[in-house]
Amino acid sequence: MLVTRLLPIAAGVLLALAAWAATRAPMPLSVRTSSREKGEETPAQRGHAVYEQYGCALCHGADGKGGFPNPNAETDGKVPAVIYVAEGYTTTELQRRILDGVPSVGRADPKGPRPPFRMPGWKGQMTTHELDDLVLYLMGLDPKSSDAKWR
Repeated sequence: MLVTRLLPIAAGVLLALAAWAATRAPMPLSVRTSSREKGEETPAQRGHAVYEQYGCALCHGADGKGGFPNPNAETDGKVPAVIYVAEGYTTTELQRRILDGVPSVGRADPKGPRPPFRMPGWKGQMTTHELDDLVLYLMGLDPKSSDAKWR
């Protein structure tokens, strides 16, 4: 007797679920396309697109000048700028830094809290082409005014 009462309710629930599934919007898909597919862009332009796509601009700034707060970080309490990477890294060193990330950030005050932000490693996520384009873009960020500074 109980089964005959519950059967119409169960059928109604199943119909409601089927109607909901049939009429809901599809789940959004995250599709990442290679920046090399665009063809007409230069490697540096593709590198800039990679810089934005992987979220580098969120911490290092849209123009690479850094400044995002990272309390008690030894880098003046900020995420460092990337506009001078050509002065401090070879291409191979920069590629390794991007792939391995920065697992820990030094503390300005050794007794203070650990800085909350660090750079993730992109090994296994970034393609070789994306890495090459990104490094070319970053190496080209060195401001023109810096030439006069060192000469």
